[in-house]
Amino acid sequence: MGNIEAHDFAPVRPDERKELNLSRKPTYKQYLKHLNGEVHEACLREMPYSLRDSICLYETMKAAFNALTELPPELPLRLPHLRYLDLSHNQLDSLPCSFGLFFHLDTLLLQHNRLQALPHTFTRLVKLEKVDLSHNTLRELPEDLGEMERLQRLNVSHNKLRHLPLSLGNSPQLHLLLAEHNRLDSPPQSVCDEGSASTLTYLRKQFQAHRDQNPPRPATPLNEFPRHRSNQPHSPVSNPQSAHLQYIQEQTHTTNTPTRIKTPLMPPLGSSSFDALELRDRIVGLIFGAALGDIVGLSTRWMTPDETVFHYGSAMLDFTRIVQDQHRLPWRQGDWTSNFDIFMLVLDSLINWAGVVDELDFAKRLSAWSERGFPELGDSAGILTSSTISQVVVDKNFTSDPHGTATSVLQQQQQQPSAMRNGTAVVDVSNGGRPRGTWSGGVPASLESTCNTVGPVRVEEPSSCTRFGTDNGAIIRSAVLGIPSFHDLDEVQENSVRICRATHADPCCVASCVFISLLVASLLQGSPQADAADWDRVMEPAKQRALSFLSDPLHREQFIKHLSICSLSQLNVREKGEMSHTFKPLGAVMLALRWEGQTPAPGPGSGAFFSDFLWQLSREGGDSSSNCCVGGAIAGLLTGYRRLPRVWLQGLRAKQLSWLNLRVNHLLDMMGLP
Repeated sequence: MGNIEAHDFAPVRPDERKELNLSRKPTYKQYLKHLNGEVHEACLREMPYSLRDSICLYETMKAAFNALTELPPELPLRLPHLRYLDLSHNQLDSLPCSFGLFFHLDTLLLQHNRLQALPHTFTRLVKLEKVDLSHNTLRELPEDLGEMERLQRLNVSHNKLRHLPLSLGNSPQLHLLLAEHNRLDSPPQSVCDEGSASTLTYLRKQFQAHRDQNPPRPATPLNEFPRHRSNQPHSPVSNPQSAHLQYIQEQTHTTNTPTRIKTPLMPPLGSSSFDALELRDRIVGLIFGAALGDIVGLSTRWMTPDETVFHYGSAMLDFTRIVQDQHRLPWRQGDWTSNFDIFMLVLDSLINWAGVVDELDFAKRLSAWSERGFPELGDSAGILTSSTISQVVVDKNFTSDPHGTATSVLQQQQQQPSAMRNGTAVVDVSNGGRPRGTWSGGVPASLESTCNTVGPVRVEEPSSCTRFGTDNGAIIRSAVLGIPSFHDLDEVQENSVRICRATHADPCCVASCVFISLLVASLLQGSPQADAADWDRVMEPAKQRALSFLSDPLHREQFIKHLSICSLSQLNVREKGEMSHTFKPLGAVMLALRWEGQTPAPGPGSGAFFSDFLWQLSREGGDSSSNCCVGGAIAGLLTGYRRLPRVWLQGLRAKQLSWLNLRVNHLLDMMGLP
């Protein structure tokens, strides 16, 4: 006879058995219903019997967005090697006492359930490092919770707690504690709402005072193995003495008309101090830098710094670990947002018109994209996050007169009461379009009454830009306009103004777009990267040209202030009422230029510069997707494609990567680059 392991899971390779994914991927409409307790018929109501009747070797298990009401007591014995458990967005009201037998568990996600208490065995999870218990109905926590040996990150926000265990103040490993939106008396809720640092400081002071009154007995210290993981940056081999350089120079002066038609954007001889291969590397780095920046920024968009640390820790971001919530659910993990979509609309227009910038063509492409997105990528509609674009694009005159429409919409909004301008009268619905391959319905039923269903509907973001028309919807697409004719600053400026004013007529937006486009052009001409004085000299022409569009002294002062930013604290990405202002990405760009000298901060010549800059910028939260998209474009240009983080490039979705490569290659062909 003997023991027999019997289960009905499909046979898989040993390396695939490490993860069991039972999670559902809801559409946004289903997500809203799920939050309201309306369970989809496809949701699991109980754990599969296969898990209950056999021992499985999985190390990761995901069962989010189901309707589980209880866990079988024998589950820890059937999954003895489990390290990562995601049971978020279920209907669990309790955990079995046997839960403490998950001896190897280091990450536990239980947010958005109905838990009222934790079992007394919970603190036996000796390897547990990260716990998310937010959005439950917990009224108390185990008093010895702080005695857990490896607990580092704990989120108990949005519960009904009256006090936090005093033992949390004696946990040397605990460095992040989120307890907002409870009913706390100790610590006071006002202290916890200030963030993790304030909460931990209060608890540690309280514990110290308690220990002074009640000295503890000597304890035997625990041994901790000093485990470290090192980074492994790759070093690309450069070839500055390429034979292609002479070929490109000869092509520049050719009189062969068919060749010139194929390469309408070929730069003239001496237009850049970079050789052909280096120039190509910088241009491709700019485009991919914007895409990667958009993705990295999306992972933390609208989060607080404490929340970013809780969800991602301090390690480099892995796209497969991007949190899926109401701000990130419209996009799949590893996909960019509408910021880079609109960036690519400009590039598509350039390619289609052989390098000629035409605002009418761009307006038509933007209008079509807002209705159906990029169908070849699985879109059924574009997702609008800019309140300015969402109002301009639905105007009947937009495709025939984008400049006039943008100016008219801006004037109309300026004449309305402030509450109307700030978004209360705007169609703000979280189903502004269907993201790639995930949306199947229209506007959520719970929101239909507030929605004008004529034209595109936009995703509503937190109120983040006080003055209408000054959001960052235009500056996100300005970097690509510095590539064609980069050797002619007058033409670059004209192109940038025309595309900006197609949706944003405010002078602040025009000035910021002009500056970014001209800065890209100057950098492609070949500029030193030595110290702050050199950067000031390089950007001076762009600065003076941009200032010519600002007549208001206050706007000029704000613009110059953002050009002087040299630290994350000065950037202040979470500034109330200004998080999505067009000057914020401008400040992010200046921070990229001056990143050398930060702590830690590899210089632009280092492969670690790009990832370090973007990750530190994104961890500040706010409108990080837009800030990182623009900042990533400049950082990618400074770094070059060869030195971009390989793990992030490999994290791009295959269909998007193939689609992007095709367009980048077309652009390089038009520029005559190898």
